[in-house]
Amino acid sequence: MIIAVSDVHLGHHKSDVSAFRDFIDNHVSKLTPEDDFVLLGDIFDFWRRKNVDVLLENEEVLTKILNLDAKVHYVVGNHDYHMLKIRERFPDKYCSFKGSGKYLRLENDKSKFFFTHGYELDIWANYEPFTIEEYEMISENLCRAENMGGDIISNIWALIEKILKRPRLHELVMEKPPEERKSLKRKKGILPYTVNHTDELKKFACSEVRNIFLGLESGEKLIFGHTHRPFVKGDTGNTGSWVKGLPAHNTYIEIDNGKMELKEWNNK
Repeated sequence: MIIAVSDVHLGHHKSDVSAFRDFIDNHVSKLTPEDDFVLLGDIFDFWRRKNVDVLLENEEVLTKILNLDAKVHYVVGNHDYHMLKIRERFPDKYCSFKGSGKYLRLENDKSKFFFTHGYELDIWANYEPFTIEEYEMISENLCRAENMGGDIISNIWALIEKILKRPRLHELVMEKPPEERKSLKRKKGILPYTVNHTDELKKFACSEVRNIFLGLESGEKLIFGHTHRPFVKGDTGNTGSWVKGLPAHNTYIEIDNGKMELKEWNNK
């Protein structure tokens, strides 16, 4: 069995920490050494906060995860991108994580699955010519923004917006949560119309075109997070989030016998 979860945003005031702790205690803890538990990015929210403070506040949850019998994999997101740097600096301390990076490949009952957080899909679907490398650079800096002056961050954004000729880009890409991002698109001879970025991303993620950009192999199924909008459609699934206040939250994807199933944790 594989259980995948994303966008818990531990460290953010809207994170449903108690529900996630209960989920680990009463469900994930039952996984065996043959099973996999995939942390699919934005598990922690380091943006504009001290990384140490976030981890200390959530030490209990982190300890529970590290003590699981299952194989634990960590795929970084844009809000916890700095976990890559921490792992590079202290690789021996991450022996409990079987994998840690930007993507992960696993098999279950001869079915192949590709896991990635999803910010890459967001860039390609909504923010060209903004590049993955530029986005990752800013994500890394925002993970350390508590220790950087606000003026420095503002100047970085001003420069990027000037180069890309995209005013107020930071409000779309970094300031608003994925489910709230919208923009105007224009076509020749047609009035501007509003586009929901999450809808555009989902359309891209469910298409065959995604295979070219992500490097998916033939027959691989895609599982991602990032948008806070859970769904399973054909060979594509989104894990949703554990952010309070959304229409659907505390969701995860469970894979057994090669099949994906979207579930919601409600241990009542």
